[in-house]
Amino acid sequence: MNLNENFKGGLLITSGMLILAITDNYVRFISEDIGLWQFHLIRSLIAVPAMILFANLRSYDFWPKNLKLVALRTAILVLAMFIYFGSLAFFPISQVAAGLFTSPIFVIIFSVLFLGERLYFSRIVAVFLGTVGIFIVLGINVLDLSFLSFIPIASGAFYALASLALRRWCYNETATSIMLIFFLGMGIVAAIMTFLIEVNQFFEIFMISKTFLTFPLKIPSEQTFYIIIGHAIGSILGGILITAGYQKGETSFVSVFEYSFLLFATLWAYMFFAEFISSIVLFGMILIVTSGFLISLSEKKNNFS
Repeated sequence: MNLNENFKGGLLITSGMLILAITDNYVRFISEDIGLWQFHLIRSLIAVPAMILFANLRSYDFWPKNLKLVALRTAILVLAMFIYFGSLAFFPISQVAAGLFTSPIFVIIFSVLFLGERLYFSRIVAVFLGTVGIFIVLGINVLDLSFLSFIPIASGAFYALASLALRRWCYNETATSIMLIFFLGMGIVAAIMTFLIEVNQFFEIFMISKTFLTFPLKIPSEQTFYIIIGHAIGSILGGILITAGYQKGETSFVSVFEYSFLLFATLWAYMFFAEFISSIVLFGMILIVTSGFLISLSEKKNNFS
C-alpha cells in the first residue's frame, strides 16, 4: 500500500469525523423531543432521497455493483450500531462509547487473522495508547468493569469487521452506493424498532420508561426537524468521506484516524457549548494524537525499508 494513499485515506476519514463530530453534538437538543429510532427513521427518509437525487444530478452510480456483498457489510455495520445504541439502555455512555472505539484493536487482530497483514510492534503500541487515551477522555475506571461491561465491546468488534468488509468486498463500489445502502439498512432497523415500540405501547405488553431509546412516535418541533435535516446532510458527507478513506488506505492504518472524532467532538463542545476540558482529558487527547503519529511513523518506516 502506497504511503501517500494511506495518508490520503487518513485525511478523508479525519475530515469525515470532523463533520460527524459537529452534527452529533446537536443530537443533545432533540433527545427530549423525539426518540432515537424516530430520529434514525426520519434521517433515513431524508438522506436516501437526497442521495439518489444528488447521484442522478452528478451522474454517479447510486446502486451497488454487488448488492449482496454491500448488503452483508451493511448488516454487520447496522448490527454494530444496534448493539451500540441498545447498550445505552443498560450501561453508562462512557462504557458504551469506549466499547465502540475499541474497533482499531479488532481491526488489527482481524487484519492479521483474515487478511494476512503483517503485525508491527509499533502499530500495537499505537493502538494501545489510543485506547488508553479513550478511557482517560471518557473517564472510565477499569476496576469498575464487569463481564457485562464487555457487551458494548461487541459493537467495536462488529464495527471493525464492517471496516474490513468495506476494504475487502466493496473496493470497487462507489462511496455513494455504500452510504445509500447503509442509510436504507438503518432506516429499516429504525422502522422495525419504532413499530415494536408502538405495538408495545398500544397493547401495554411491557412497562418501560420513556427515554431517548424508547420514546414512542411524536411530532417533532421545528428546531428538531432542522437539526435532523442538518444531521442527515452531515452524515451523508461524513459517511462518504469515511467510506472513501477506508477504500483508499490500508484498514489497520486509517482506522486509527477515527480517534479524531473524540478530539473534534470535545473541542466543538468546548468552543460552542462552554464544556470545560480538564487537564486529564487533555492528556488523554495527547495520547490519542500520539497513537496516530506513531502508526504513521510505523507505516513510513515499513514502506521505505
